[in-house]
Amino acid sequence: MKGKTFLMAMGVLFLALTVAILPFIGACAPEEVAPPPEEAPPEEAPPPAPPAPETVKIGAVVSLTGPTEAQGAQTEAGYKIAIEDINRDGGVYVKEFDKKIPLELVSLDSESNAEKAISRVETLISVHEVKVLVGCAQFQAAPHITERDKVAGIAVATASQAVHERGYKYWFTPLGTSPDEAKAMFDLIESIPKAERPTKAVIFEEQTDWGVELSEYFQKELEKRGVYTLTGVHKYSMLAKDYSPLILAAKAAGAEVLLSNPITPDGMTMMRQMKELDYNPKMIVMIRAPDDLPWGMALGPIGDYVILTTGWHNKLPFPGIAELNAEYQAEFGRPADALTGPGYASIQIVVDAIERAGTLDTEKIRDAIVATDMMTVVGQVKFRPNGTPIDPVQPVVQWQNGAQELIWPPEYVTKPLAYPIPKWSER
Repeated sequence: MKGKTFLMAMGVLFLALTVAILPFIGACAPEEVAPPPEEAPPEEAPPPAPPAPETVKIGAVVSLTGPTEAQGAQTEAGYKIAIEDINRDGGVYVKEFDKKIPLELVSLDSESNAEKAISRVETLISVHEVKVLVGCAQFQAAPHITERDKVAGIAVATASQAVHERGYKYWFTPLGTSPDEAKAMFDLIESIPKAERPTKAVIFEEQTDWGVELSEYFQKELEKRGVYTLTGVHKYSMLAKDYSPLILAAKAAGAEVLLSNPITPDGMTMMRQMKELDYNPKMIVMIRAPDDLPWGMALGPIGDYVILTTGWHNKLPFPGIAELNAEYQAEFGRPADALTGPGYASIQIVVDAIERAGTLDTEKIRDAIVATDMMTVVGQVKFRPNGTPIDPVQPVVQWQNGAQELIWPPEYVTKPLAYPIPKWSER
């Protein structure tokens, strides 16, 4: 009995000791440590932006030698002056690089040859990696190349309407084309009082794509207006030496208005031979040939009274023309030539498009050109879907006393039309 009592007493004592020391045992137990959170894998750094190019290359295809070299020289001068003006302020701003980048003109001579113009365009795109193309004259042979390679082309001195009817998406001109030129010429003719207005017309048709096209638009205007007689369409080849068969036929038919679009050397030869053969129309229209201001220097009084529609004139009242004339005068000793303004405007359009595109991606630059709506030295420029301008200003000028005078449209006239022109014997 005593043993049992002892064991019970020892059990009670052990239980009491356990209860007493249990809190101390818990306090001394190590705390549980939560496992560290899993670390997210490091994000991949975005690839570095490509470095900005040193320059933005603009390719130009111009005729600096051969029969259309006068047009090429005028146009290239406009490109160069425009680029100098832009670069003076640091260049064109490209959002993609958040900086202004200087423009660089890469100019190649087409040598007044269509096949060489196509080759030059391919070289500019594949070798020089130009971002946009500009050009004149034979440049119009290359829209299929600009389309294939998705590089926009802006052409001047290429008034062909047919090019714009082939569905090209990368081909533009800021100037009027053949239908605009023909319409402007007959609008001018019909500003003459009806009793004095000429009614008999003759066409000298150059056997080139544009020569034939413009002849066709002249004929359409004659037919549409219904008050003119066409005495003949006389065909000739570029750089012919003898135009006497055409001139004598026009003279015999009593043609009062001569409509033509010869290159400069052909136009000069025609004028000299008309004087020799004493052909005295009341009005002489020669689109293209008298564009160049040295026309008057080369022909003197023989070159006076010829009428042309230029697409631009240095006395138009648009912003920037006075400054352009001053720069051209300082370099060449005369106000800007007829194609210098359109060349300058082409660069204005390119710069505006690049800045709105914010990139040098050629397809996006093209898209920005499509959306152009801006004032330039050729006036407000906005394009139709076919790349021709909406409501282009189509100035008509006449050589008077060795200078080009603006005679149409009425709101821009600097001197009235001289009509009828004096006979050769009276000059």
